[in-house]
Amino acid sequence: MAEVILVIIGVLVFGILSRITFKFWQYGRPQHLRQPIPANSADDSAVTLFIPGYAGNRFSFGGMLQRFTAGGIANKSLVVMIDRHNHPHVTGELDAYRPMVQLIFATPRVAVRQQAAGVLAVVQYLIAHEHVQTINLVAHSMGGVVLFQYLTTAAKLVNLPEVRKVVTIGAPFNDSEVGQNTYPIENHPLTATGPTKTTPVYNYFLRTLQRLPNTISYLNIAGNIGDAVQSDGAVALNSALSLRFLLRPTRDQYQEFVVHGKNARHSRLHENYEVDRQIVQFLYPDTTKKVAGEK
Repeated sequence: MAEVILVIIGVLVFGILSRITFKFWQYGRPQHLRQPIPANSADDSAVTLFIPGYAGNRFSFGGMLQRFTAGGIANKSLVVMIDRHNHPHVTGELDAYRPMVQLIFATPRVAVRQQAAGVLAVVQYLIAHEHVQTINLVAHSMGGVVLFQYLTTAAKLVNLPEVRKVVTIGAPFNDSEVGQNTYPIENHPLTATGPTKTTPVYNYFLRTLQRLPNTISYLNIAGNIGDAVQSDGAVALNSALSLRFLLRPTRDQYQEFVVHGKNARHSRLHENYEVDRQIVQFLYPDTTKKVAGEK
């Protein structure tokens, strides 16, 4: 009997490891729609970059990009590995229709400025090799802070692609530590004019985001699992939604969405179908197809 149990356990473990190995391979490669589709609008032709959070990897956005491709919504055109010297190593070919680009950092536990420099290197590659003119940016967790660090840097440079749309998911805009999770969760209540207490990252963006063009549209997604702090288990709702005060001059282009329930947990936000729907409707407002796997 003991031998049978060991065999069953071995089979289960082998099955689990095989599935993880397959997903690891699948999530790190480009995936294209079955039939090429021409780009008929600015929404269709913009290249969308997906930026993971602190310690992120191919699993961070791999599932979401697979769902978007399997659902016929967009192409996962490129996978870009950014090495420790911020050199992009690119796999795939850029599609004309709704191309998505997955960014993966070879050293994912580095400072915000270094990762933002890596994003800039990828954008410069897309200009030089793909002649990209317009981009969207989607980021999770610390990736949202990296995203805005890139935007403040890009605002001082010339000949970079126009940024059309920005999506942030569970980003800590008013935390003292924007990378590793800290407990208790940092939570500074919001008033009509802003947070009751501000952190260095918030104050930095309060000074620098004023230089951003007023043509960018923003979607800010936050999670609330219903805990005492009102957070996604890592980032307080008040921290994520403090972005509204940083973007006050462009409030007409800013919208936010709060996901509730157990699937609003920080590490699950990019696996949440409601988050999928919000992103798809924001990036591609004329889309009628469902995200793959959605019931």
